[in-house]
Amino acid sequence: MKNTDSLSRRSFWLCCLLWTAMVAVFFAPAIFGGKVLAPMDIMECLISPYATQPMENVHNHFTVDAISQYLPYNYSVAESFRQDGYMGWNPYAHNGTPIAENTMLCPGDWHHALYFFLPFWTAWDTGIILQFFIAGLGMIVFLRNRKVPAPYCLLGAAGYGFYSQFVMWIYHRWVLGTMCWAPWILWALMRNREKRIIDLPSILFIALGFRGGHLQACLFIVLLTGCVWLADWWSSPSRWNLKTLWRVSLPYLVSGIGGALLSIDVLAQTIPPLMAGVKELPFLTGITHLPSLVTVLFPTLLGVPETIDLFKLMGQDLFDLKFTGGVIFVLSVLGLFNRKAPLTAKFLMVISLVLVFTPLITYFYSRSTAVYALGASWLAAWQLHALTQEPARTVWKKIFIALGVLTLGWLLCSVLIQIFHQDLLSMLQRNLLSRLSAAETGRENWYLLRTERLLEQSCIWYPRTLALLALLWGGLWAASRIHVHARHKLLLASLVILCSLGELLLVQATWVQYADKPESAGLYKEPEWMPRLKQQVGDGSVSFYSTQGDKDYLHANHLSTFGIKLAEGYETVAPRRLHSLQDKLAHPEAAARAGISHIIVNPRYSLPQTKGWDLVENNSRYILLANPHYKGRYFAANHATGESTPVQPGRITYNQMDFTVPPGTTALDVLESYSDGWTARINGGKPVPVECTENYGITVPLAATDTPVHVLLQYRDHRQDTYYGIILATLLLICGASLWRHMKKMPSTPH
Repeated sequence: MKNTDSLSRRSFWLCCLLWTAMVAVFFAPAIFGGKVLAPMDIMECLISPYATQPMENVHNHFTVDAISQYLPYNYSVAESFRQDGYMGWNPYAHNGTPIAENTMLCPGDWHHALYFFLPFWTAWDTGIILQFFIAGLGMIVFLRNRKVPAPYCLLGAAGYGFYSQFVMWIYHRWVLGTMCWAPWILWALMRNREKRIIDLPSILFIALGFRGGHLQACLFIVLLTGCVWLADWWSSPSRWNLKTLWRVSLPYLVSGIGGALLSIDVLAQTIPPLMAGVKELPFLTGITHLPSLVTVLFPTLLGVPETIDLFKLMGQDLFDLKFTGGVIFVLSVLGLFNRKAPLTAKFLMVISLVLVFTPLITYFYSRSTAVYALGASWLAAWQLHALTQEPARTVWKKIFIALGVLTLGWLLCSVLIQIFHQDLLSMLQRNLLSRLSAAETGRENWYLLRTERLLEQSCIWYPRTLALLALLWGGLWAASRIHVHARHKLLLASLVILCSLGELLLVQATWVQYADKPESAGLYKEPEWMPRLKQQVGDGSVSFYSTQGDKDYLHANHLSTFGIKLAEGYETVAPRRLHSLQDKLAHPEAAARAGISHIIVNPRYSLPQTKGWDLVENNSRYILLANPHYKGRYFAANHATGESTPVQPGRITYNQMDFTVPPGTTALDVLESYSDGWTARINGGKPVPVECTENYGITVPLAATDTPVHVLLQYRDHRQDTYYGIILATLLLICGASLWRHMKKMPSTPH
């Protein structure tokens, strides 16, 4: 007789191996093809003055934030690690800014540690791939714990691990960085619920979820925990009793508070700047988004990145796609109406999906549907297993009739599109051109081409659409036959999984771009004109001038990756920094005091009135104005005489500036943004705090001497020791409580 435990372990490890193979296939170009997971074609085709290829060649313009924000953010982390061994200061944006204050960077996530010992691009790709792997592996562990057979666990792993919101925001990191831990959190919370304990894993995984994303993504963990708590409370026999409410709620409260304490360093560094510079959010209503639900079955129906975006007609965009795979969605709906299906899975699926069609979408956004994907993938795997036990021929007949009607309706619409193709195209193009903003100057032909692609790809016979439909029909047919052919249920289940994986791979191919690794040592390939611009700017900082926005010109943070300091930058919040004035052209003296040495003007627009500024370059790539009042970035001042002499640091890194100032200096002034993390060592003494100038710059008071003075400026958040102390104390408390509970359960030794 075979050992069932041994077979179960073997099937589990085989399942994990197959999931590893799926991830390898999903990311094959990066793993085996030497490519990098980055939309570098945006720089090559879209962004002036870097672009050298036609705009129409860009694969996916929606991921432009990866180029202008997330890659530069991570590059600053890697450079800070490489130069000084820790995440500290970024001197190239906002005239200097603490790296960890940028919540969009996910400063507490584990993937930043990869920059310690791996080259930048290897670390970048490895972090993304491992996050996808962790998400799917967590689903396998969780579903096996729920007694779902190993083969069906792969369906849940594919549906959740390759969920569309993870794929579409793949370069942003924070959606997946948080939600890759969601299955592990669910596993730990369900384990706590059944044993009525408060255990270490739930606290650790919630902490990893909090640390993995930005502050908004922390709401997703709260939503997930709340859904599990609600199902737990609702299933309690005496749920309206206050004692029951407290008994049920306590483990979730402790786990959440413990997770927050283990993330205290991240929360304490990101919440204050968010509160200081938060932008007012528009009040949104999601009821108009309901028609977009059709894309849970047909994800390309309202457009893909290479076409125009019909989601905008409903106040959304393509980033709001919610696709776990059409087969998985149908199976999850069947599970939703199955009385025996897990109540927690139903709550996860329904509550988080309904949420985005309410005004709460203002705070949660569509990314919170990762919680829906978790519940849907769980229900689909559970229902696929249940199909082997519960014949439902009538239900399947209705499903295939409905799918047949949808397919025939799509075919009819495709025929009508072909008949009235030219009229439809002209109408769409006229409407589109009338809506273009000044920021979209130069994109006219680009949008016209994408309108043609939309009509072409919306027809049912487009190859990708046919493939998606075939996979949907094939997967559902295999699922419907599982209870009929019990002997072949494993083969049929494998077909369901393969069809679902095929759907997800096809959608992934429309979004994810692989590129050749840049040849230069920096983040992006350095254009031939960049060395001249760097030489012209020198140690100053650059600001941009534009009377109107231009989506395709010198996005904020680009120049920072080439070693040019910016007086500006882009992040969700705008903390107080040494920054440029609203009307900097009219106040060159004040701009010089803010460290602004040059202004770049978009050559697409007419040259502004430049009284007080010197024109030093006017070419097809940029117009450069120099500030004649800018004398340097670092000054040795003598307050007694009123003299201020420019000095140069002997050594400068991301987090340190090493100066030797002349005799008689009473202050070292630095046109770098002030932060209370800056300290100064004077002649090798103990670190002392620096002072903040009226202009929010840095000044180091010095005692006048007859000899040169050595000053070492260093940025390092002095609160880190406090944060780490809180984290260590929390861990010791949790471990102590776990040990005490374990010893309490041990049988006493008889005398």
